[in-house]
Amino acid sequence: MRRLVCLLSIREGGEMSYEQERASRIGHVPTALSPAVVDAMERWQTPALEVGEPEHITRRVTAISSLQRDQRPVPAFAIAFDGSNQEVEARPGYPSVRVGYIQIAGVYVDIMKFLGANRSGLVDARELERAQVTQTVNSVLPGSNVFLSGITGRDTWRAEFDRSFSASSITDFGSSFSLTDALMTIHGRPGAPASSLTLSKCPTCGAAGQRVTASGGACTVADCMAPLYPTDVLRGYEEFSEDGENALTLTRAMNMAERLLLISYIDGFYRVAPERLAQGIFITDGPLAVYGPAAPMKSKFLDYWTKLCAALEQRNIAPPLLVGIEKTGRFVDHARVIERHIPDGHVMMLDTPYINRYITNKKPEHHYGKDEFYGRRFIYKTTTSEMLVVTVPRVPGGHPYEAPLRGHDGEFIQLPSEQYASYPTLKVTLETLDRMQTQLYPNAVIPVALAHSASSLPLGTGRSVLTLLAQKSLGMPQDSIGLSRFKPPKQSYNGR
Repeated sequence: MRRLVCLLSIREGGEMSYEQERASRIGHVPTALSPAVVDAMERWQTPALEVGEPEHITRRVTAISSLQRDQRPVPAFAIAFDGSNQEVEARPGYPSVRVGYIQIAGVYVDIMKFLGANRSGLVDARELERAQVTQTVNSVLPGSNVFLSGITGRDTWRAEFDRSFSASSITDFGSSFSLTDALMTIHGRPGAPASSLTLSKCPTCGAAGQRVTASGGACTVADCMAPLYPTDVLRGYEEFSEDGENALTLTRAMNMAERLLLISYIDGFYRVAPERLAQGIFITDGPLAVYGPAAPMKSKFLDYWTKLCAALEQRNIAPPLLVGIEKTGRFVDHARVIERHIPDGHVMMLDTPYINRYITNKKPEHHYGKDEFYGRRFIYKTTTSEMLVVTVPRVPGGHPYEAPLRGHDGEFIQLPSEQYASYPTLKVTLETLDRMQTQLYPNAVIPVALAHSASSLPLGTGRSVLTLLAQKSLGMPQDSIGLSRFKPPKQSYNGR
């Protein structure tokens, strides 16, 4: 009888039910009363709401006024980057047809005009509008059961992903500069994109060491000869599902597009007016990190940053301020837990032993961040008591997270990557963010809020529009519910 109850619980849970079958109102009871479930709940642990002794926090905190400030002009402008994506079902049911939309935005904010918009204590919306310039890049990617003629869905995604990057470009610095150009640039050096890059493997046959140019290439294995694309280096195709949802793949593509749009602007300034880089702060939504199959690109971003700092130093130009700001996640949650122990205007160095013990629940010797990060996380409590989780790169370069080392006494040694001297841009970065806060959202900064607003793909009506667009473009029956919102009103014969 116990086995029968278990089977019924699976059926009534809804996930494996037949079409039109509904769960019983008391279908949860066998699960809630199951000894196995109760026992598991008692074994599990959750993040603590306290960190034990506050001394663990306070000894890692310092006032930003005590940090060294590098020599640079007062920041004159900020450029923030954000993105959004949505996957819609052009045809529900099976085989379901899905299409993914990506929209990313870069917002330029003149800091002096921005601050001038608040002279009377109230923000002048017209001044704020004049202080910003927005650049938006959008594209569409195929999802499940969408094909180019003669090739698989996976290879269709590869081809269209490459097409979207080569077609997405900016012209702010004269000639067109695409996301593919930015991808080749981080494989080269500032102002000089690489002529080719090496793929870890051919996506079709797995052969290693395949070279490809910005315009593509072909596998050198005689029995393969499959087309190759520069975007294959990001390995997004590895997570692509031929007949399921691809929200994660879409998010990975969006995040990489955001980072490469950032490179497009930094490299544009370097080529045209490098001295302007010392006057700008470049802000990304999310940490300075790359996740998933594209994580090896972390080293390319880090190499580009190191070469940029060296090239600017030769010209006696300070490097740009570069920072990632997180809105959600476990580090943001942790910052809220400990905020009462951090005074206003203070920053907290998150050393690796602290991260392992109090945030990620890893062994003390775990080498956190080695595979994904090209900047280091800090927690900053602003002068108005807001909590910011920021990521800042080392200057003039170097990995932001080193492997933990214990001394002869068994205590962890403070490594160069855990010393404030390795982050000479930190003080000015935090001071600038402090000046550009907004009360629109908790712990928010104006440029990021503007970039988010410019890039957002709305839910509800906006999603219906995107679904309708996909259905019409693919020649599929259109959702009558979605269509009803957009039909023009019928006119009578007398024109009323």
